[in-house]
Amino acid sequence: MSAFHSGLTLLLGALMMAVMSPITGRAVDRYGARRLSIMGMVLLTLGTLPFVFLTKDTPTIYIVVLYAVRMFGIAMAMMPATTVGMNALPVNLIGHGTAVNNTQRQVASSIGTAILTSVLSTVVKNHVPGKHMIKTNPLHYKDLAINATLTGYHAAFWVALGFCLLAVVTAFLMKNRGHASDYPTDGGDAK
Repeated sequence: MSAFHSGLTLLLGALMMAVMSPITGRAVDRYGARRLSIMGMVLLTLGTLPFVFLTKDTPTIYIVVLYAVRMFGIAMAMMPATTVGMNALPVNLIGHGTAVNNTQRQVASSIGTAILTSVLSTVVKNHVPGKHMIKTNPLHYKDLAINATLTGYHAAFWVALGFCLLAVVTAFLMKNRGHASDYPTDGGDAK
């Protein structure tokens, strides 16, 4: 795809996250962060699972919808966790907490991207046919190269699915906070 079409493919997911983040941030007061995080991580996991089975004939609209489901899940999980984390801090530490949260999120994103890219490239490299085939049978080479790339994506999404399942377990371990009475107001410790 061109850069324009790739951007359009990801647009619905970005819009979903932009719209849902403030809504889920406010929903923390009503439902608590634990429930929203669990639901969000389950949605993310369910949205990731079909990516494991992509084929070269998978329609783009299917990918667009699945990506939007994943972003909806991320919004449901991340915003409540961030809200609860920031609200647990005394007012004088919120600036520091925001800096730590942003740094941690960027570092974790970079590490996750590096892991998934390494899995993808290693699997593709191990499955791609020899270059001699380009001259002897270019059509078969192209088909095998596409299959090698798909195998790499499948492997990367299996790893991503593992991360999702780990996050679901982590969400179940969260304390159910979210109400204003759960947080310190005078700089003391949370209940």
